[in-house]
Amino acid sequence: MILAIETSTPVCSVALGRNNRVVAEKRIEGRGVHSERTFTFTQELMERFDVSIAELQAVLFSHGPGSYTGLRIGAGAVKGLLFGKSTPLWTLPTLLSFSVAAADENHSVIHSVIDARREHLYYQKIEVFGQRDLKLSEPGVQKISELEKHLNPGDIVVGTGWDRLQVENREKIKWLGTEAISAKNLIMAWYNEQYRPHFTEQNVETFEPEYLTMAQINNSSV
Repeated sequence: MILAIETSTPVCSVALGRNNRVVAEKRIEGRGVHSERTFTFTQELMERFDVSIAELQAVLFSHGPGSYTGLRIGAGAVKGLLFGKSTPLWTLPTLLSFSVAAADENHSVIHSVIDARREHLYYQKIEVFGQRDLKLSEPGVQKISELEKHLNPGDIVVGTGWDRLQVENREKIKWLGTEAISAKNLIMAWYNEQYRPHFTEQNVETFEPEYLTMAQINNSSV
Protein backbone atom coordinates (compact mmCIF):
# COMPACT_ATOMS: atom_id res chain seq x y z
CA MET A 1 0.00 0.00 0.00
CA ILE A 2 1.17 3.55 -0.80
CA LEU A 3 0.08 6.75 0.94
CA ALA A 4 0.07 10.05 -1.00
CA ILE A 5 -0.40 13.58 0.33
CA GLU A 6 -1.05 16.76 -1.69
CA THR A 7 -1.15 20.14 0.13
CA SER A 8 0.62 22.57 -2.20
CA THR A 9 -2.51 24.53 -3.21
CA PRO A 10 -5.92 25.22 -1.58
CA VAL A 11 -6.63 21.52 -2.17
CA CYS A 12 -5.98 19.10 0.70
CA SER A 13 -5.94 15.54 -0.64
CA VAL A 14 -4.84 12.23 0.83
CA ALA A 15 -5.00 8.97 -1.14
CA LEU A 16 -4.02 5.32 -0.91
CA GLY A 17 -2.78 3.17 -3.78
CA ARG A 18 -2.22 -0.53 -4.26
CA ASN A 19 -1.52 -2.86 -7.18
CA ASN A 20 -1.14 -0.10 -9.78
CA ARG A 21 -4.32 1.75 -8.91
CA VAL A 22 -5.82 4.30 -6.54
CA VAL A 23 -8.00 2.57 -3.97
CA ALA A 24 -9.30 5.55 -1.97
CA GLU A 25 -9.05 9.33 -1.59
CA LYS A 26 -10.28 11.97 0.81
CA ARG A 27 -10.22 15.51 -0.53
CA ILE A 28 -11.39 19.00 0.39
CA GLU A 29 -10.70 22.45 -0.97
CA GLY A 30 -10.71 25.77 0.85
CA ARG A 31 -8.87 28.24 3.02
CA GLY A 32 -7.30 26.79 6.14
CA VAL A 33 -8.30 23.19 5.45
CA HIS A 34 -4.80 21.71 5.57
CA SER A 35 -4.29 22.11 9.29
CA GLU A 36 -7.71 20.64 10.00
CA ARG A 37 -7.82 17.77 7.56
CA THR A 38 -4.36 16.45 6.58
CA PHE A 39 -3.94 14.34 9.72
CA THR A 40 -7.60 13.33 10.00
CA PHE A 41 -7.83 12.27 6.36
CA THR A 42 -4.68 10.19 6.75
CA GLN A 43 -5.90 8.56 9.93
CA GLU A 44 -9.33 7.79 8.48
CA LEU A 45 -7.90 6.11 5.39
CA MET A 46 -5.31 4.13 7.35
CA GLU A 47 -7.98 2.88 9.76
CA ARG A 48 -10.39 2.09 6.96
CA PHE A 49 -7.85 -0.19 5.28
CA ASP A 50 -6.33 -1.42 8.54
CA VAL A 51 -2.78 -0.51 7.60
CA SER A 52 -0.03 1.11 9.67
CA ILE A 53 2.63 3.56 8.52
CA ALA A 54 5.30 0.90 9.05
CA GLU A 55 3.45 -1.40 6.64
CA LEU A 56 3.44 1.12 3.80
CA GLN A 57 5.69 0.61 0.79
CA ALA A 58 6.21 4.39 0.53
CA VAL A 59 4.77 7.80 1.35
CA LEU A 60 4.50 10.18 -1.61
CA PHE A 61 4.42 13.96 -1.25
CA SER A 62 3.95 16.80 -3.74
CA HIS A 63 6.90 18.97 -2.68
CA GLY A 64 6.16 22.27 -4.38
CA PRO A 65 6.40 24.94 -5.48
CA GLY A 66 3.21 26.11 -3.88
CA SER A 67 1.55 27.63 -0.86
CA TYR A 68 3.93 28.16 2.06
CA THR A 69 1.25 27.30 4.60
CA GLY A 70 -0.03 24.23 2.78
CA LEU A 71 3.43 22.82 2.12
CA ARG A 72 4.61 23.54 5.66
CA ILE A 73 1.63 21.70 7.13
CA GLY A 74 1.92 18.82 4.68
CA ALA A 75 5.64 18.43 5.27
CA GLY A 76 5.09 18.55 9.01
CA ALA A 77 2.47 15.84 8.72
CA VAL A 78 4.78 13.64 6.65
CA LYS A 79 7.68 14.09 9.06
CA GLY A 80 5.44 13.26 12.00
CA LEU A 81 4.09 10.14 10.33
CA LEU A 82 7.52 8.83 9.33
CA PHE A 83 9.50 9.75 12.45
CA GLY A 84 11.29 6.64 13.67
CA LYS A 85 9.89 4.55 10.80
CA SER A 86 11.73 2.84 7.96
CA THR A 87 9.04 3.71 5.39
CA PRO A 88 10.68 5.84 2.65
CA LEU A 89 9.53 9.31 1.61
CA TRP A 90 9.45 10.04 -2.11
CA THR A 91 8.57 13.45 -3.55
CA LEU A 92 7.44 14.66 -6.97
CA PRO A 93 7.50 18.28 -8.21
CA THR A 94 4.01 19.73 -7.95
CA LEU A 95 3.82 21.23 -11.45
CA LEU A 96 4.79 17.90 -12.97
CA SER A 97 2.16 16.09 -10.91
CA PHE A 98 -0.56 18.29 -12.42
CA SER A 99 0.17 16.87 -15.86
CA VAL A 100 -0.79 13.36 -14.77
CA ALA A 101 -4.44 14.38 -14.60
CA ALA A 102 -4.31 16.48 -17.77
CA ALA A 103 -2.65 14.20 -20.33
CA ASP A 104 -4.70 12.26 -22.86
CA GLU A 105 -3.70 9.18 -24.88
CA ASN A 106 -2.13 11.21 -27.67
CA HIS A 107 0.44 13.99 -27.74
CA SER A 108 -0.47 16.54 -25.06
CA VAL A 109 1.09 19.96 -24.56
CA ILE A 110 0.43 20.88 -20.95
CA HIS A 111 1.12 24.19 -19.25
CA SER A 112 1.17 23.65 -15.48
CA VAL A 113 0.73 26.83 -13.46
CA ILE A 114 0.45 27.97 -9.86
CA ASP A 115 -0.68 31.45 -8.91
CA ALA A 116 2.38 33.42 -7.79
CA ARG A 117 0.50 36.66 -7.12
CA ARG A 118 1.35 40.02 -8.65
CA GLU A 119 1.79 39.53 -12.41
CA HIS A 120 3.40 36.11 -12.31
CA LEU A 121 2.68 32.41 -12.37
CA TYR A 122 5.00 29.61 -11.41
CA TYR A 123 5.20 27.64 -14.65
CA GLN A 124 6.37 24.47 -16.33
CA LYS A 125 5.65 23.11 -19.80
CA ILE A 126 5.23 19.36 -20.06
CA GLU A 127 4.78 17.49 -23.32
CA VAL A 128 3.44 13.97 -23.04
CA PHE A 129 3.88 11.67 -26.04
CA GLY A 130 1.71 8.59 -26.49
CA GLN A 131 2.77 6.18 -23.79
CA ARG A 132 3.73 9.12 -21.62
CA ASP A 133 7.24 9.82 -22.82
CA LEU A 134 7.91 13.22 -21.28
CA LYS A 135 9.61 16.41 -22.44
CA LEU A 136 9.95 18.97 -19.66
CA SER A 137 10.91 22.62 -19.58
CA GLU A 138 12.70 23.99 -16.55
CA PRO A 139 10.14 25.20 -13.99
CA GLY A 140 10.33 28.85 -13.07
CA VAL A 141 8.53 32.11 -12.43
CA GLN A 142 6.88 33.47 -15.58
CA LYS A 143 5.18 36.79 -16.22
CA ILE A 144 1.58 36.26 -17.24
CA SER A 145 2.00 38.44 -20.33
CA GLU A 146 4.92 36.27 -21.52
CA LEU A 147 3.14 32.99 -20.86
CA GLU A 148 0.16 34.11 -22.89
CA LYS A 149 2.37 34.19 -26.00
CA HIS A 150 3.17 30.47 -25.71
CA LEU A 151 -0.38 29.11 -25.61
CA ASN A 152 -1.71 27.51 -28.78
CA PRO A 153 -5.03 25.95 -29.78
CA GLY A 154 -5.24 22.39 -28.50
CA ASP A 155 -2.96 23.04 -25.54
CA ILE A 156 -3.96 22.23 -21.96
CA VAL A 157 -3.57 24.61 -19.02
CA VAL A 158 -3.84 23.11 -15.55
CA GLY A 159 -3.42 24.46 -12.03
CA THR A 160 -4.25 27.68 -10.21
CA GLY A 161 -4.17 31.28 -11.41
CA TRP A 162 -4.84 30.47 -15.06
CA ASP A 163 -8.06 32.49 -14.94
CA ARG A 164 -5.87 35.62 -15.10
CA LEU A 165 -4.57 34.71 -18.55
CA GLN A 166 -5.92 36.73 -21.47
CA VAL A 167 -5.83 34.51 -24.55
CA GLU A 168 -7.35 34.74 -28.02
CA ASN A 169 -9.42 31.72 -29.08
CA ARG A 170 -9.76 30.83 -25.42
CA GLU A 171 -12.36 28.20 -26.24
CA LYS A 172 -9.76 26.21 -28.22
CA ILE A 173 -7.64 25.59 -25.13
CA LYS A 174 -8.54 23.05 -22.44
CA TRP A 175 -8.59 24.58 -18.98
CA LEU A 176 -8.34 22.51 -15.80
CA GLY A 177 -8.40 24.07 -12.36
CA THR A 178 -8.28 22.70 -8.85
CA GLU A 179 -10.48 19.77 -9.88
CA ALA A 180 -7.34 18.25 -11.43
CA ILE A 181 -5.22 18.66 -8.28
CA SER A 182 -5.19 15.50 -6.19
CA ALA A 183 -2.99 13.07 -4.29
CA LYS A 184 -4.25 10.53 -6.82
CA ASN A 185 -1.88 12.12 -9.35
CA LEU A 186 1.08 11.08 -7.21
CA ILE A 187 -0.07 7.48 -7.07
CA MET A 188 -0.72 7.31 -10.80
CA ALA A 189 2.72 8.83 -11.45
CA TRP A 190 4.36 6.32 -9.09
CA TYR A 191 2.92 3.44 -11.07
CA ASN A 192 3.85 5.02 -14.43
CA GLU A 193 7.29 4.10 -15.81
CA GLN A 194 7.69 7.50 -17.49
CA TYR A 195 6.95 9.54 -14.36
CA ARG A 196 8.59 7.27 -11.80
CA PRO A 197 12.18 8.47 -12.52
CA HIS A 198 11.13 12.01 -11.58
CA PHE A 199 10.48 11.05 -7.95
CA THR A 200 13.22 11.82 -5.44
CA GLU A 201 13.79 9.87 -2.24
CA GLN A 202 14.16 12.27 0.67
CA ASN A 203 15.79 12.20 4.06
CA VAL A 204 12.82 12.65 6.36
CA GLU A 205 14.75 14.57 9.00
CA THR A 206 16.27 17.16 6.65
CA PHE A 207 13.57 17.39 3.97
CA GLU A 208 12.15 20.84 3.19
CA PRO A 209 9.53 21.57 0.51
CA GLU A 210 10.08 24.02 -2.33
CA TYR A 211 8.27 27.03 -0.98
CA LEU A 212 7.20 29.71 -3.45
CA THR A 213 8.40 33.02 -2.01
CA MET A 214 8.06 36.64 -3.00
CA ALA A 215 11.87 36.79 -3.27
CA GLN A 216 11.68 34.34 -6.16
CA ILE A 217 9.17 36.58 -7.90
CA ASN A 218 11.06 39.80 -7.22
CA ASN A 219 14.31 38.28 -8.48
CA SER A 220 12.75 36.81 -11.61
CA SER A 221 14.18 38.11 -14.89
CA VAL A 222 10.99 37.44 -16.83
